[in-house]
Amino acid sequence: ALIRGPMTEFEEKLRQQHEASMHQELEALLATANKAEAEVSRKDFNGFKNLFHRFLQVKGPSVEWIKIKRPPEDSIQPYDKIAARGLPDGVAASLNKLVVVKLNGGLGTSMGCKGPKSLISVRNENTFLDLTVQQIEHLNKTYNTDVPLVLMNSFNTDEDTKKILQKYTHHLTILLTFCFLSGG
Repeated sequence: ALIRGPMTEFEEKLRQQHEASMHQELEALLATANKAEAEVSRKDFNGFKNLFHRFLQVKGPSVEWIKIKRPPEDSIQPYDKIAARGLPDGVAASLNKLVVVKLNGGLGTSMGCKGPKSLISVRNENTFLDLTVQQIEHLNKTYNTDVPLVLMNSFNTDEDTKKILQKYTHHLTILLTFCFLSGG
């Protein structure tokens, strides 16, 4: 079974810190919403907090890979067949419900970078973050949508990332960040 035995005092304090940090970040997000959005979001956040609490109570792999089976061959469609079919009606309405959350917690020290990996130049002087913003912006322009990009920072990357986001103020993409508490 994956359920733990009794937690040690250290594990319990660590779990409490994780939950407190998550609660603080979610409350900060709620503070940015209008009253109607905050009401709906609070219910969603409470559900998420319950799932997060359950996650912290479990040990072992979250996926039992041995039980994962290949999908039937006919369920995988070649791209050209999908492209020929076109997009479903209402794709913009669906995209307007989407949020892209990107992990931005790693430092690029092993790659010779003094800050977040997302700030490493990879192509034509563009950083990983530049390319991501360009992709989201292209999606928003193509479908006349407003998909935001949310960067999940660590305490190591939060400050540098917030500074660099100033260069995107002229872009139409909504950029948000939050800092997660690293457990390791």
